[in-house]
Amino acid sequence: MAEQMEDAETSSQVAGDVIGNTAYSERFVLKILLNFANLDRLKEELEKQSFVDDICVLWDMTMEKDVVLFLQKHEVLKLINFALPVIETSKIIDVIIGIIGNMCCHKEVVSVLMKMDDLLSFMMYHINTDESLVLIQLLRLVSGCLFLANDEEMETWMNLFVTVDYSSALYFILKNSSHLDLLFTALENLNSLCSYCNTEKFREKFYTLFVVPDALDCLTAAFTEMAVNNKATCSKIRLERIFFISLQIVLNFVEFTDAYEMFEGSKESVITLINVILVYYEDKLVVKKEIDLDLIDILMATSTIVMELKLTGLPEKYFEPSYNMWKATWSILHTDKDGSSFEESDKEELKDFVEKVKYPLALIICNYFGKMKPYDFYRFHLEIDRVQSIHDEMKRWLDSEPVETDMSSSRRVKNRRSRRRN
Repeated sequence: MAEQMEDAETSSQVAGDVIGNTAYSERFVLKILLNFANLDRLKEELEKQSFVDDICVLWDMTMEKDVVLFLQKHEVLKLINFALPVIETSKIIDVIIGIIGNMCCHKEVVSVLMKMDDLLSFMMYHINTDESLVLIQLLRLVSGCLFLANDEEMETWMNLFVTVDYSSALYFILKNSSHLDLLFTALENLNSLCSYCNTEKFREKFYTLFVVPDALDCLTAAFTEMAVNNKATCSKIRLERIFFISLQIVLNFVEFTDAYEMFEGSKESVITLINVILVYYEDKLVVKKEIDLDLIDILMATSTIVMELKLTGLPEKYFEPSYNMWKATWSILHTDKDGSSFEESDKEELKDFVEKVKYPLALIICNYFGKMKPYDFYRFHLEIDRVQSIHDEMKRWLDSEPVETDMSSSRRVKNRRSRRRN
């Protein structure tokens, strides 16, 4: 193998020293690969910081498709697999999995990797490591591969998840880690599992592996650590992504017939999660007067979760922010039709937003009205005649057609109610 790599290096010097349309050096890459082809040499090189620095540079280079194709041409996955006996330190494992993860953004690489049982097993068993950086790269790799997997490859992944007890490790991370990047990557990974494994063909296996009683508690623990305890350090883009995919994950779990019984002990955690999200979007709409179309998806998801888990709770948890958003929306419709208080918003966009947000808001508020006791109305300073007026308005809103959203709709959940663990 070493001789083949030396011949390739010589050829690159003759043909030129750039990879595709990049400015990267073929010789630089081939020099690294040559070390992987000789275990004795690799063992020595791994002791040198200069070599570690070089493979970190290679990791960055794999963001370029031409570099990935070049590595594939020289069968880099086979070289890495050959070198596994001497790859021991967490730093090197982190880089190697990171390189493979970047390469797995390309279908042809995933197809090759899925046939390499030893390499897959080597990486997957690191789901139980306590090295956060290794876990981040492994979770990224799994998410990327799931996105590109065909049915045969998905079957392989499901079997691997069983072999390494993947769900237990993932939920442990979500529940116990304080490493924010790891938590965010784990949350994205769980969302990928819900998106690509919770399908008609693999739903039963997904349910058996991932839909467990403490799943929502683990999710809300990670959510709280990122979006509440460390909100000040979280960018707006990341925070809103956390909100969106957290609700999306909960939707996937509540679609099963026994969700109400299974997650009985998690209801307060879910209500708290919903409260944090709704209060955030209430502030955007009511105080900052920002039109955010994601709110439509957020409200549709919330209404479904509330109904499927039969959530109630104190008014301030989810009714109050929903009611305040309804008042702002009602004001736009009846007393602010020109959108004068929303100066930064395009008038047509504002009109479209109001029409779309009416239905999910009505669902949430009417659902809560149906569960309220008489003293709840007085506690929330609502007179009975005012409640009747609001209720009548809600009924008119519910006569509107429900909007299609990026998240699962109530109809999607309803259509899957027959599915459960045997």
